Amino acid sequence: MNIQSINSLTSAAVNQRGNENQGRLGQQEFLQLLVAQMRNQDPINPLDGAEFASQLAQFNSVEQLISVNGGIRELQQSQEMMSASLTNSMAASLTGKEVKALSNQIHLNAAEPAEIKFELNNSATEVEIIIRSASGAEVRREVLQGAPSGENLWQWDGRNTLGDRMGEGLYTVEINASNDSGKVNSLMFIEGVANKVRYTANGVYISVNNVLVPIGDVEEIGIKLS
Repeated sequence: MNIQSINSLTSAAVNQRGNENQGRLGQQEFLQLLVAQMRNQDPINPLDGAEFASQLAQFNSVEQLISVNGGIRELQQSQEMMSASLTNSMAASLTGKEVKALSNQIHLNAAEPAEIKFELNNSATEVEIIIRSASGAEVRREVLQGAPSGENLWQWDGRNTLGDRMGEGLYTVEINASNDSGKVNSLMFIEGVANKVRYTANGVYISVNNVLVPIGDVEEIGIKLS
């Protein structure tokens, strides 16, 4: 068998795929290699029939895998497009409705207190509430004595530790709850009317009480009562 001729044909086939996939044999390249092998076999010692059949079986398997992978990619793309369409439609339908969503952010309005709502998976003997500004600086630290399991509410008067009124804007809240057994798990959430939908490269967000919340963090949807 003329090995040099086969090698040159194989290199040419590989180079046709470009620099990005160089060194990887695809369906067309595999077929070209097989044909080259048949053309350049030694007449005195021809290609063994069993070996040739095995190579054909390998080629058939490669062809089937390429077809299956292509079908899977198309199915995945179709599912992603359908999921995005459903998400966009659902987000648009939320505007004007009462929404409960997970969020550790609150928006402080001028001269108004801000509601900090959190849920405990067990009763706590102590709940520490830490409020930070958009830059991450601590603004207020409050310790509550005793809180039941389930939903809880604490109103922040908008003042820092020194008693100064803070400016309007977004603040981040951290909840640290504990009892005699140790740490108590907690979740923060906000409730209000969804009044805006924002589509971004990172996903779909809805605005609740001037806080942007990912659509996936919405837990409850209701109807606004007039």
